[in-house]
Amino acid sequence: MSERDQAETDLANRSAQLLGLLTERRERLAAQIRRALAERREESQMRDAPGSHGWGAAPEGNISLAMVAQQQRQLAQIDTAIQRHQAGTYGRCVGCGEEIPLLRLQALPFAQRCAGCQEEWEQGHS
Repeated sequence: MSERDQAETDLANRSAQLLGLLTERRERLAAQIRRALAERREESQMRDAPGSHGWGAAPEGNISLAMVAQQQRQLAQIDTAIQRHQAGTYGRCVGCGEEIPLLRLQALPFAQRCAGCQEEWEQGHS
């Protein structure tokens, strides 16, 4: 196998691995959101049941809703990353155009920037 063929094979394998990570993370997040919303509905129904003591404003409810909102934001970021994958731009930094290291994408599969460009971007948006 030539070096060029090997490079193309490596790139295809990396791409498939990353898409698998995105898909797995998306499925896991979607399941967590569904569970949390179902639990929230159950809690709400129990609070509204006759004989309950109006615990509808319990702080735990606000925390769980905040967690669901954060998970929904991550789900949207993953969906965007999947769209970038389909467009062939996933895994490349939107700042410098270089390939984002695999370890970074494994930890943060919806990352749009390499660590250096992300740091610069955050400093400019603080």
